[in-house]
Amino acid sequence: MDPRFDLFLGPKAESFELLRELVLQVLYAHARWRRSQYPEDGSLYPSGLPSSDALPALQETLAEFLHRLERNIPFSHPRYVGQMLKDPAIPAIVAYLATLLVNPNNHAYEGGPVTTEMELEVVEDLKRMLGFRGGWGHLTSGGTLANMEAMWAVRDTLEEGAVVFSAGSHYSWKRLCSILRIGKWREIPVDRFYRMDLDALESVLRSERVMMVVANLGTTGTGSVDPLPEILQLREKYGFHLHVDAAYGGYARSLLLDEDGRLRDRAELQWMSQELYRSLLALSDADSVTIDPHKHGLVMYGAGGLVFRAERFRQTLLNTAPYTYHVRQRPNLGMFTLEGSRPGAAAAATWFTHRLMPLHARGLGLILQETLLGAREFAERLPKETDWEALVPPELDIVCFHPKREGRTLAELNRLAEALYAEMSVEAEEPEFIFSKFVVDPQTAGRLLGQQEGMDSGWITLRGVFIKHWLRLGAKPTYLDRMIAALGAWGEKQGVGKKTRRPER
Repeated sequence: MDPRFDLFLGPKAESFELLRELVLQVLYAHARWRRSQYPEDGSLYPSGLPSSDALPALQETLAEFLHRLERNIPFSHPRYVGQMLKDPAIPAIVAYLATLLVNPNNHAYEGGPVTTEMELEVVEDLKRMLGFRGGWGHLTSGGTLANMEAMWAVRDTLEEGAVVFSAGSHYSWKRLCSILRIGKWREIPVDRFYRMDLDALESVLRSERVMMVVANLGTTGTGSVDPLPEILQLREKYGFHLHVDAAYGGYARSLLLDEDGRLRDRAELQWMSQELYRSLLALSDADSVTIDPHKHGLVMYGAGGLVFRAERFRQTLLNTAPYTYHVRQRPNLGMFTLEGSRPGAAAAATWFTHRLMPLHARGLGLILQETLLGAREFAERLPKETDWEALVPPELDIVCFHPKREGRTLAELNRLAEALYAEMSVEAEEPEFIFSKFVVDPQTAGRLLGQQEGMDSGWITLRGVFIKHWLRLGAKPTYLDRMIAALGAWGEKQGVGKKTRRPER
């Protein structure tokens, strides 16, 4: 079974019959389970069935609801590469539905005994993949909450100091510093690859006490990966807590592991950049990691994660209450989490998906390798076949791109980018492909464009998130072929770019 095809509903609902069969199994099993509870009790309904009086209103509202859903953007389709959105895998859908019918709450063991145990097993999966020998972690509602909890734990455990992150980091870090009353935070500029500038980082480390450095393994904007080995060397020299925001890219470490959890030989990963390989390898030495199953873990949204390499941070977060956590011999995760109620369905979906797509190169890695190679091929073909080029070479599977710079002013580059965005984005009536937009701030734009100082305005680029693994699969022309041809044809229409032979839509 090749999970690239068989374990997804598919762009054209190709696996509909499989999903329908599994969903029916879930519904029948759940009904049997309910009927088996307290068999001596009779039904609440005199006739054994609920009244049908509400059925007309239910059907009418359902029709309206489904009609509204039809206006959704086709996030599951290969033509959509706008944001970090893709089909959850079929195992995630089935497990989520099955658990949703029970509706457990993983705040305490008594609220979700089965799904609490599943969550703990998921954390063990993540720890093994990350290379952590000990430590502790749990699932969260998302990466922002995980980042907040990590900074909260560090603030209340370590000596006071500044929090440092790069200009490419997620926008929420500044908010979190405000919420947690972090007195000092420093935003480090990025280099020409949109990675944290190491010289600027060390300059801050030399000048003041730094409590926590946030490195990225997959920035939201460009998918860039900060140089973890070098940052770890600075940690040895200056002594700070290294938190890696790997919400997007953390699952890529599965590519380094064989089916027995051993590190693969570098020769087997020649297609991967040296920089990405070294940073994925170094992830095992981070102090804490944010990682989101609801991104590359193939699970629906609402499943983030936080893992600490040292268990001591758990005690910092300890809390209790007189009305819960009474099952003392069992794990009560809510005692150590910022969130109270947490859906057991998210843990179940992640657990089931990990079992069908194990966290190694021949499991989940098959999917991730395809997305990374798709992004690389797009970036390499773009300047050869169109008038566009990548902002930075992709390290994961996000590609920001812009018109070729030769002889063009920043204003002209931005005009062309905006014109393409108007026709190939969610703002267009019938876009052939759907991209998003990434605006490089003026200071960074000046650095990337070779200016001594920042620009007067930002640099507008188009952004493709190649999180779906379908782009290079299937018969020719692939969706990647069509995408590049569409960009080339758009350039011809504008009077710029190269002649391209367009495949059929």
